[in-house]
Amino acid sequence: MGRIVHDDRGSASVEWHDAPDDYERPVLKIEGTGVNAPPPPLSIKEDNTFNPYDRVRDAGAGGPAARPAAGKRDLKKLSEWIKLMREMEERKKKGEED
Repeated sequence: MGRIVHDDRGSASVEWHDAPDDYERPVLKIEGTGVNAPPPPLSIKEDNTFNPYDRVRDAGAGGPAARPAAGKRDLKKLSEWIKLMREMEERKKKGEED
C-alpha cells in the first residue's frame, strides 16, 4: 500500500507500507458487463507499417470501429494563411480597410 507524502519544500513522493495480513484487494469490474476481462487485443492494419497509430481493435473482439485516417495537411498553405490573418489584423489596428 502506498501513501503520498510531501516534504518541507512541497515535493511529493510515495511512501510504501506493507498491507495488513487481513487486507483484501477489491476486485475491479467493467461497468455494465459484470465481467472483469482485459480489453480486446490490438492488431495492425498492414504488416508493413511501423506507425503505432495504425493499430486498431479487432472488429471481432467487440472493439469500436476504426476511424478513417485524417488527410495530410499542407503546412505551406497553413503558414501563408497565418501570415494573411496577421496582416489583416495589423491593417485593422491601423484603421485601414480592404
